[in-house]
Amino acid sequence: MFSDAHLPEPKIISEVENPPDLCVIQEADGIFFDTRFTTERRIRRYIYKMLLKAHSLLPVGYYFKIYEAYRPLQAQIQLWKNVVAEQKKLHPDLSTDSEEFIALCDVFAANPYRQGSGHQSGAAIDVSLCDAEGKDYDMGGQVRGFDTSADFEYPVSETARHHRLILRAALENVGFVNYPAEWWHYSFGDRLWARLTGSKIAIFSRLDL
Repeated sequence: MFSDAHLPEPKIISEVENPPDLCVIQEADGIFFDTRFTTERRIRRYIYKMLLKAHSLLPVGYYFKIYEAYRPLQAQIQLWKNVVAEQKKLHPDLSTDSEEFIALCDVFAANPYRQGSGHQSGAAIDVSLCDAEGKDYDMGGQVRGFDTSADFEYPVSETARHHRLILRAALENVGFVNYPAEWWHYSFGDRLWARLTGSKIAIFSRLDL
């Protein structure tokens, strides 16, 4: 399974918005929002404009469904705790303080006590596809389904593969990059984006709102 643990760490954060320009995700824009994981709808306006442009590239009958955008620090800490608890069940012989165990957890959630998550910068989204009624398309796994099917390249059905490729094509065409360990996670300008693209500069830093 993909991990960014050994990719180069960006040396510089260049915060281009001061104060940060945030807006609220609106279903009136044709963007659905699933509240199972969060009710926090804020996102950087720059990222939202990119998302709306990507939405215009989707085939007829396809819509984005956002599960999470900006994530406050306390929410990141809780997610990390959940992942740690799950990985403890799967790897009972590993010490939770070991680098090996922390690296396993970091595949599924960024460590809030170290580098933190792109969601904390307001520049990352957890996103899937749905129809005009908000019904989810088959993506070959659930958002936040932290198992092997989370990997973008996991062998899913032809239908699910088709949907994953539609999602990726629309978002990558406007500049987003996918975190390969999570088919649903895309970002632009955050630390992970910098690492995946080889940039020495991450544009958007973490926010404490």
